[in-house]
Amino acid sequence: MGAIDWVLLAVVAMSAVFGLMRGFVGVLASLIAWVLAGWAAFRFGADVGLMLSGDGDVGAGELFGGYALCFIGVLVVVGLVGWLVRKLVQSVGLSGLDRALGLALGIARGAFVACALVLLLGLTALPREPEWQRSQVVPVFVFGAQWMRAWLPEWAAEHVDLDGRGTPGHEESSPAATPDTGPALPAPVSEA
Repeated sequence: MGAIDWVLLAVVAMSAVFGLMRGFVGVLASLIAWVLAGWAAFRFGADVGLMLSGDGDVGAGELFGGYALCFIGVLVVVGLVGWLVRKLVQSVGLSGLDRALGLALGIARGAFVACALVLLLGLTALPREPEWQRSQVVPVFVFGAQWMRAWLPEWAAEHVDLDGRGTPGHEESSPAATPDTGPALPAPVSEA
């Protein structure tokens, strides 16, 4: 196994360990907190920035502050709710089940991140390298990366090379790969 295999396995393993340590409720609360915080920042950040400006003229500082306050505020509130729910689950005696489900969710999250990493690496020349071609782990995540590629805009998806065959953005016809042979010769004239 090569370095790519070890990195992908480490991503899944670390996510699984964190899922086991935090439990299902903790991992789920964390995911919900990040999604809601991002949504709230994009939805209400500019409005909060406007409230932060005293004169109605929103500067970069107020705008950044509005987005940051929305994001951090929602992250803290949902995090506290998640902490309370985790304590409730522990007090009922379901911490073993919570940790087992957290492990499963951690593995799923790690696989998702590994698929996203394979997708991003598909934008580089790495898929044409022998180590990628010999990889035992990359093919496991290629299916998920192909699914993710379908969600990309067409202009980005056409540059993703997951099988190492090259794409329009990765072909050897790039200026760096094509030798300069000088000016073109005129075409021969046929005498009829």
